[in-house]
Amino acid sequence: MNKEKKKEKEAVLLFSGGKDSFLSGCYLIEEGFKIHMVTFENGAGLKADNVEHGARRIIERYGEDEAEFLGVHHTAGIWRNFFLPYFNMKPSEVIDEYGELTVSQFNCLTCRSSMYVWSIIKAKQMGIKYIADGARKDQGFVIELPGMIEKFKDFLAEYSIELLLPVWNLNSDWERKNLLLMRGFVPKTLEPQCLIGVSLLEGKAPDKEVQEAVENYFDKIILPRAREIIATQSGALSKVSKGGKML
Repeated sequence: MNKEKKKEKEAVLLFSGGKDSFLSGCYLIEEGFKIHMVTFENGAGLKADNVEHGARRIIERYGEDEAEFLGVHHTAGIWRNFFLPYFNMKPSEVIDEYGELTVSQFNCLTCRSSMYVWSIIKAKQMGIKYIADGARKDQGFVIELPGMIEKFKDFLAEYSIELLLPVWNLNSDWERKNLLLMRGFVPKTLEPQCLIGVSLLEGKAPDKEVQEAVENYFDKIILPRAREIIATQSGALSKVSKGGKML
């Protein structure tokens, strides 16, 4: 396979170290991709370095020619660009401007958006046309439901990048574990703990009003700021080391 052809089959994989991103990495490699796993730290989590254990397992299983770990990278600087004006608004003002936007869904939206912004910049630098994510729609988080998935896909497409979601339709935890067992992995993983991540009440997806509010905030605030960051910071990541520290 020549070098140019190989570039067509590479993907930056958002790698949390959990079963979804782990299995996504397996799927991609088995479909002919080389994966570049990257983990993010926004300052609101614990033990991000746990993910290196999972990354090593994948590399040992498939080989260094098929997978590499880009390290843990800090997205706090990108993430905080998306906080305002939300943090300075009264609840009534938030509702009037965006709709019924809950704090938990706001946190997930702004955090995941910062991951995509970083990954777009890195993918452009590396000449990679795919970004992959272990999102699953059955978890019910707004950022993983069809409305926001389409918006994320359209956003990446602006930069000629395709979003890959290898396990998005997987809705069985038993099947997920069994798929890992079939590949010779004990289905136990280590992953960081997000301190502001909140489980959905009774496991139910947020109602339509909350979903629309998340989409509104993305369109009005995140999207224009994300475009500006990408336009002005495309050279910045070349200064980031493997450990995620600015040189």
